[in-house]
Amino acid sequence: MTPSVPAPGDPPRPGAGAPPPADGATALPDHGPRAPWVTCLAPLVTYMVAGSFLPSAEGGGLAATLGIPWAAYPWAYALQVAATLAAIGWCGRDLVRWLGRPTWWTALAGVALVVPWVILATLQRGSGWDLGFGAREGFDPFTAFGAGSAATWPFLAVRALGLVVAVPIAEELFVRGFLTRYVVNEEFWRVPFGTLSAVVLAAAAVYGVATHPPEALAAAVWFPAVSWIASRTRQPIDCILAHAGTNLALGAYVLATGSWWLM
Repeated sequence: MTPSVPAPGDPPRPGAGAPPPADGATALPDHGPRAPWVTCLAPLVTYMVAGSFLPSAEGGGLAATLGIPWAAYPWAYALQVAATLAAIGWCGRDLVRWLGRPTWWTALAGVALVVPWVILATLQRGSGWDLGFGAREGFDPFTAFGAGSAATWPFLAVRALGLVVAVPIAEELFVRGFLTRYVVNEEFWRVPFGTLSAVVLAAAAVYGVATHPPEALAAAVWFPAVSWIASRTRQPIDCILAHAGTNLALGAYVLATGSWWLM
């Protein structure tokens, strides 16, 4: 497969799916990935669409309209994860070469970033500050399935797969692969990965707050922090690993403390 990022000395190529430059115009280098619109947007869009079918304990939403009960949450979540992984797999061959090689410290940095996330989310919860939308389901399998249920650990395995694999890949493709480059140039594939500026940091923070309202304070810090990691390593895989590190540590914290409101 042709590498998504041209090797030194190679002539730049137009972005996949993008029109060629006008006659006489100088094309900026293509920094990937191939098929950039589909690759960067499809996984997260799939995750969000599938997530609209998740039921809540309070009822309401599309799930209630369709008659999906709260007890069906584990199955609905499993389908959401499966659909997201399928979308990632569909884009997989365009991703592998573009993601780069991991840097040793980024996953550890992600684990460390769980500390401000938990502290700021707890402060926001304690203050009663609520944006009025986006409350988490807080599904506790130990309560829902009952003590000693054989269903608990399979569900936790699926939850971990979503938390540590599906979500980090889908969200980082969108945020760092698309959004924070798009605010620099509409032809975002021509913006070097990891470009850092005030508008990039602002875009990351706004996205974080809009999509994580119960943890808006934490998200306003965490998402720009990962953009800084991107600017240090310039490798998409490092943002995914940092995201996975935070989510893994968060999952461990929830299991240890029973703070299912964070999930």
